Amino acid sequence: MLFVISGKRVSLTESKSPCSEAEEHELTPLDYRDVKTLEEAKGKIWYKDWIAGGENHREENCMVVCDRKAKTKQWVIEIESLEQLLSFQSKYGDIVISDSSPYKEASKEIIIQGKKGQ
Repeated sequence: MLFVISGKRVSLTESKSPCSEAEEHELTPLDYRDVKTLEEAKGKIWYKDWIAGGENHREENCMVVCDRKAKTKQWVIEIESLEQLLSFQSKYGDIVISDSSPYKEASKEIIIQGKKGQ
């Protein structure tokens, strides 16, 4: 499973790897809109820009969504088992697993909090 990975302290001006296992990948942001159907979306002011900026437009979970054409660079890590996750946590200390900003390739994020007392 692919996770977006970040550190507790994130610099807006520096794109530094949060850990040695992280790799920088281009991810596809998902653009959700709070309307239930594509037909309903046609009447919205944002519709033309949403159509032009995305692909694979669809209805999902009572919302409309598309894959944005513009990719975003993010640090990611591949973890394929609970054992790998626990080993990662032992190496880096406290971690938080949460929902990430929605990406097609990774829907979860790991935030490295660090060792207790640091």
